[in-house]
Amino acid sequence: MKIMFIGLGLIGGSMALALSGYPDAELYAVDRDEWTRFEALNRGAVQAAWKDADEAPLEAMDVTVLCLHPDAAAAFVREQSCRLKPGSLLTDVCGVKRPLHEAVSALEGRRFTYLGGHPMAGRERGGFVNATADLFRGSHYILTPDETVPEEAVRLMERLVLHMGCADIVRSNPEAHDERIAYTSQLMHIMALALCDQHLLFDSYGFEGGSFRGATRVAALEPDLWTELFWVNRETLANLTDELIGKLQEYSDLLKAGDRQALLERLTASSNRKKEFDQLRGFAPSKTPLFK
Repeated sequence: MKIMFIGLGLIGGSMALALSGYPDAELYAVDRDEWTRFEALNRGAVQAAWKDADEAPLEAMDVTVLCLHPDAAAAFVREQSCRLKPGSLLTDVCGVKRPLHEAVSALEGRRFTYLGGHPMAGRERGGFVNATADLFRGSHYILTPDETVPEEAVRLMERLVLHMGCADIVRSNPEAHDERIAYTSQLMHIMALALCDQHLLFDSYGFEGGSFRGATRVAALEPDLWTELFWVNRETLANLTDELIGKLQEYSDLLKAGDRQALLERLTASSNRKKEFDQLRGFAPSKTPLFK
């Protein structure tokens, strides 16, 4: 089985490294950066690499993985989809699914299968230099099949991502994916950024513990990428941001009201919601958590 990665940044590079040893797999890549191509070959992540997709043998690939920003992934489909091998699988790792799903849906006479994907893993620093074979260990991997995707394509992706070390596979659709990701990922980045905009940030060195480091970790983001992700999902993300502002205002009002018992009751209720969520997802205190 021949697999082509279009882009060898943090995610694409880590996927290539994690798929090392997959039975009968030949791994290839396209990446514009000369150092990345050299290092990927040097580390054994891929067997060959090309600077441009026009030069790469896309027609021979059984699986093509788009490891690009959403707009670039959609552009690849418009420009290169006619070269994909009939019956082959096209997948991606984009943080929002609608742009690429819409680009694929607009194609006429499509002869390949498209199955959207999104690994719930990453780091605040990107690039192949930060890629590791264990990046996906213990993480979710989301797949967004529609009615055109044969079950054997889904099963193939499941085998690949489990080999990468993912804990489980979550099925969704593009719309539900983007709504949930607005809440679990994009809103978390906005919270981290807002915390780093507060006036005490630079006066707090030496006072920061694990909660502060965890809450602000993702603020050291790549602005171009996250502007694109936020913009595609802006209506949903704006609504969730407004909801969060309302929840924060409720806590502010409780702190100002002088009613300690009311504050205790609210903290208890919110804490219990988190504990209930953890139990539903199998993260009971007596069990090993999925994420570390």
